[in-house]
Amino acid sequence: MSQYDTQDGAENIAQTVAKIMEQHGAVDMLLRDAILPNLGTPLLMAVPAGQQVQDFTDKLRAAQSFLKPFQRKGTASMQDLASLIAWANRFKGGNSALYASNTGDTPKLTCIADYHLEGPAQITDMGDPTARHGHHRATYAFPLSRQWKAWQAQSGKPVSGVEMGEFLENFILDVIDPPMSLTSPGIRGSDASEADLRLIDIARRLDGSFGNANQLLGMAKSFTVNESADYMVAHNSTTGEATIQIKSEHIDGNGQPIKVPKLFLIAIPVFENGPAYRLPVRFQYRKAGPTVKFVLTLHDPKHAMDHAFTEATQQASQDTSLPLFIGSPES
Repeated sequence: MSQYDTQDGAENIAQTVAKIMEQHGAVDMLLRDAILPNLGTPLLMAVPAGQQVQDFTDKLRAAQSFLKPFQRKGTASMQDLASLIAWANRFKGGNSALYASNTGDTPKLTCIADYHLEGPAQITDMGDPTARHGHHRATYAFPLSRQWKAWQAQSGKPVSGVEMGEFLENFILDVIDPPMSLTSPGIRGSDASEADLRLIDIARRLDGSFGNANQLLGMAKSFTVNESADYMVAHNSTTGEATIQIKSEHIDGNGQPIKVPKLFLIAIPVFENGPAYRLPVRFQYRKAGPTVKFVLTLHDPKHAMDHAFTEATQQASQDTSLPLFIGSPES
């Protein structure tokens, strides 16, 4: 007797057909409400006996994101600070945030449009409703200016007189004259700005005085003219200046010793298209036999870098009304 045979015979045919349709009939959809309203719920189908249950969740989600993405994600790379600010204002919400990192050679600012909501985590059976993926971002890597990179590369590097002269001639426009508070003792005191007082203190601690642009240019030209010169160095303990007498058949026009200032000032931007920062530069020499090696050293460039970074990131926070965190966001 088969599984569909009954003792009642023909009068149970309807029941037999019903059983057959139940086992081999049409596919039944489980969790129908999951098709559109909630993609977090799996889409399952009940299939006839002897066949496998198929999970179409991934296919459904792929179909629904065919014409447009299911959620915003990706990282935009901006080429100036204004663009990152505009991007943040376009996509920001109540939970957006800025992250700024000043480690390494290239400072970076990141806007996360879909950041976690403020407040403690709220763990429930359905997860944390305040948590977000943080997949929608924009970044801006602050590009260092051409002048900043050039002076940083030269800083602390011993070079010959010719090499030093060529460098100073190429970047002489970055050299500025010291303020009167540094060259006129009568102005020092209450009339000097806080920045000038800092320079006065630097000159005092380094036991030197600041040279001017014309002095640096004259020195640079003398160095480049006397390519194979021997040098005689004398140091003035009162002013901090050194005088270098060039012994060569190619001496400068008047044959006078070259005065070498111990300090001078440059004004260069830290970042491209950014404001110029005034930096003290220390000028040193190292004599080895008949030759002299010259060294330029930027004094505390990190101070200017930190100030430029702080100014730019605070501007971004102010212009977007977003909280600013110093560091790196969760990966």
